[in-house]
Amino acid sequence: MFYIEEFINHLKMNQYSYSTLQAYRKDLGHFEAYLAYNGIKDAMNISKATVMDYLKALNGKAHPTKAYCNQVTRIIKYLHYLEEEGIIFLSPLRDYSIPKHQTNNYPVIGKVEMEKILMDTKTFDPLCIKGKAIIELAYSSALRPREVYELKIPNIDFKQGLLFIEQSKNKKDRVVPVGRNALAWIEKYLKEVRPRYIKDKSHSYVFINHKTGERLTVWGVRWAIQETLRRSRIKPIKPYSLRVTSATHLLLNGMNIVYISKLLGHSSIKTTRGYLHVDLKQLKQEIKTKHPRVRMEKHLNNREKNHEI
Repeated sequence: MFYIEEFINHLKMNQYSYSTLQAYRKDLGHFEAYLAYNGIKDAMNISKATVMDYLKALNGKAHPTKAYCNQVTRIIKYLHYLEEEGIIFLSPLRDYSIPKHQTNNYPVIGKVEMEKILMDTKTFDPLCIKGKAIIELAYSSALRPREVYELKIPNIDFKQGLLFIEQSKNKKDRVVPVGRNALAWIEKYLKEVRPRYIKDKSHSYVFINHKTGERLTVWGVRWAIQETLRRSRIKPIKPYSLRVTSATHLLLNGMNIVYISKLLGHSSIKTTRGYLHVDLKQLKQEIKTKHPRVRMEKHLNNREKNHEI
């Protein structure tokens, strides 16, 4: 017996999302099938050699992919659960380090290019007004695409310039600031565009599908952004790049990484570091101008020169 359903129920009690539970069930189902094929019929008989052979068969590539890293993480958590419940004595992967994958899926948009997007985006039709509002919002508050399409009108405080992000990743709520330009475009969309297309007035989602009147999906956010930029003759970007770009630009402008981490809704600064794609030359220049130790050395050098005079 492998206790996979018991583990899934454990995750459910910890408020894992439906899609995440399905991913766990799928990956652990494949793992169970592999174990059965190798004559292992009980969790107590899972050996480290067998698990490592399975992981080796899973990857088969020079560099680990995101999917592979997720699969490894799920198996590690499952084996840890078995250990915690006393089903096995020690997890075979107790000291195994989760591999890191390198991804360029969400490149940082340069400052010049981002300024062009913000300044040159056309807003001559309803779709472009929606796209412009989404771009301004996502860049201003470093939001995930999901946080954009799940944003509700009552969760925007126009006076205070705050957003209440409800039940985002890992079921966490948070409050984040939002800029005046973003608020102005959201207000324009709500007044001039949304009323023309809303068909079910019982829901309060900000951004809606202009055909159905329903809440946007992740694909709807992508389409609104990319089609708006295409009509403005600007190179298309990925929605998640706006979040990564916002975080990176804040760092380059001197914002403390602790505050950036809080803005992004991360529980660990290590996660935030993975978002911050900073060019090495830029980083060196930032350290030269902003590191307190460098400033202190300049101050001491100036004092010594003054004494010499």
